[in-house]
Amino acid sequence: MNFAEIKDLVFDWQQKREIDAAEIYFFQENGLKISKKDQKLETFQPYQESGLAIRIIQHGALGFSYTTSLSPEDIEKTAERALEMALNMPAEGASFPSPGEYPSLSPPERELLTPEEALERLEKVEKEALSFDKRIKRIQEAGFHDARGEIFLANTNGIDVSWRYRSSSLVAVVIAMVGQEAQMGWEWRAALFPEEVYPEEIGKNAARRAVLRLGAKSAPSRKLPVLLPPEIAADFLELVAEALSGDNILKKKSILADKLGQKVFSSQVTLVDNGVLVDALGSRPFDDEGCPQSETILIQEGLLEGFLFNYYWGQKVGRNSTGNARRPNFKNPPEIGLTNFYLAPGEHSKRELLAAYPEVLEVLEVLGMHTADPYSGDFSVGISGLLHKQEGATPLSGMALSGNIFDLFQKVEALGNDLTFYGKIGSPSILIGELDLAGN
Repeated sequence: MNFAEIKDLVFDWQQKREIDAAEIYFFQENGLKISKKDQKLETFQPYQESGLAIRIIQHGALGFSYTTSLSPEDIEKTAERALEMALNMPAEGASFPSPGEYPSLSPPERELLTPEEALERLEKVEKEALSFDKRIKRIQEAGFHDARGEIFLANTNGIDVSWRYRSSSLVAVVIAMVGQEAQMGWEWRAALFPEEVYPEEIGKNAARRAVLRLGAKSAPSRKLPVLLPPEIAADFLELVAEALSGDNILKKKSILADKLGQKVFSSQVTLVDNGVLVDALGSRPFDDEGCPQSETILIQEGLLEGFLFNYYWGQKVGRNSTGNARRPNFKNPPEIGLTNFYLAPGEHSKRELLAAYPEVLEVLEVLGMHTADPYSGDFSVGISGLLHKQEGATPLSGMALSGNIFDLFQKVEALGNDLTFYGKIGSPSILIGELDLAGN
């Protein structure tokens, strides 16, 4: 069945059953996944998939169900399951949004790469990594994913929208060795089109990170200025994003909940979630509830100016949706998520940031970020990196960095001009004033 037929079927059922409101979310996607292990083909997976999710509101209560079968019988059973859930949930005055003024965006139009073209890209990754340095001994993993599809969304309030999307990504994990010592390096990028993800850059960056860590040794505990490159800074920003999510504000699970209008970070810090950023992966006219996507300034030069909401949680606190409803997949109802979340860049080159102090530790790897507390912001992670001095750089490992994410962003002193997106999160290099590093 196509979406028009699905819509007619569900809305006819809704009227016959005298259901208060209904919403239909449908997606279909085709793509290609290829992975290689040690330069041998591991996975070759062309695929096609689709899924349908239905939400029902009855007497102010919300129900949800989904299916991969598009037969009329199974679609109606899915709607009935959503209704059954609604009838067993507490009434909370739930409602669905109405159509809004959607931004004018052009969907990314590009055919998928052929299998031959995809394999050629992986071979370029491998070749670049191996040629970077003779100490690169293994290409542990190289992977490519190319996908295109379409999202359809309609509800009984009159929303009826669709959007064609696509994405392409490359990943590489390589091993550098000297004697018995082995160090790993990685790189991953994703963009709308394959030609925007450069295989040579992926291979080179992964190899560089592996080689830079060779010979790393632990060092005594001390205070040092720290440089977080974009790929590391993105992990710290993800923790900040949780504190800016409207559901955590309402649940009092964010330390920023009562600080609107206050200065919470360094004046260097401007954080934005931009759902209409041109040529970005998270950009489209509407979110996963059908509300218009937009640009939301969250932190402006250190001042807390706003939070992220979808329609559901915005209703709870009497605020409009910021267009941040996201479904992890069709099997889950929408929740608050990021579109294109980023730290606005500065004007400094990485070289200038490293020259700001006689000694600067550039972080190359962070271990244990998942253990950080998104409510308090407290974290304790293992790190390895490069200690930059005027006479050169020394690799360090076995260090620990503990602190508070909110304190850390209050200490930001300068930002790089190298804004780089890793999926939905983008960051430039960040120079932070002295931090306590635990060593041997």
